Amino acid sequence: MTITALMDDYCPKARFCGEHGLSYLLESGGRRALFDAGQSGAFLRNAAVLGVGLGRLDAVALSHGHYDHAGGLGALYELMAPDSPPLSAGPGYDRERFSLGPAGKSSIGLPAASRPPRAPAARLVDRPTELLPGLFALPAAAYGPGEAPAPRFRALDPAGNELADDFSDELSLALPGREGVTVITGCAHRGIAAIARQALDFFPGARLDAVIGGFPLADLPDGELARSAEALAELNPRRLYCGHCTGPRGYAALALALPCPVTWLHCGLRVEL
Repeated sequence: MTITALMDDYCPKARFCGEHGLSYLLESGGRRALFDAGQSGAFLRNAAVLGVGLGRLDAVALSHGHYDHAGGLGALYELMAPDSPPLSAGPGYDRERFSLGPAGKSSIGLPAASRPPRAPAARLVDRPTELLPGLFALPAAAYGPGEAPAPRFRALDPAGNELADDFSDELSLALPGREGVTVITGCAHRGIAAIARQALDFFPGARLDAVIGGFPLADLPDGELARSAEALAELNPRRLYCGHCTGPRGYAALALALPCPVTWLHCGLRVEL
């Protein structure tokens, strides 16, 4: 399996366009899956720089319904062939979502350009589902001890009531390999250690090979940041690739806590699993 970062907040290579967002292309055995689509169509320009055509894919999955992961879906589906694969997402991915900050309430949910008809209505994933041979989408993991959604994230329920966003739509990817299980996340709002434990439960007896994705560590207080890094270190992954919402402080905490190599998966970087 090869994973290519088509979008990340950090794009140090010439000709690549970065934004606050995430998009990964997964390739194996002649099949290809896209996980997330950044906040705009910029990931398509980065794919072109790499010489990667996205007109045909075998699977498309959305980690959760935030603009920085779903914003490019409309542009993607306008590019793809009419027989394109359906979008796989968690139940409630398209609900209205907000973030509370000093300037007030900001909309951060699925943009209009990524809703039907420009992007298809999703095939909802509420149980472990094999998207491609050996590539599984896992539904939202249970929160670990002491973990809870960040209070600044809000959502509307079906009746229009505002409540804390519990990220019940969050999907992660898991794939078994010779060295163990690889876990791929978008933002890991349910907790990166909780998601990794869920994948290990799904593949009993396997070790944790790689953990890849955005981890919501950038804004955590020092104590919570250290505990999150230590919880992941206890699972003893063989390697770790972070990006997007991890932030420099999160990267430093992970590099300090984990004995394995910790690499930032920036735009254009390819990883062989």
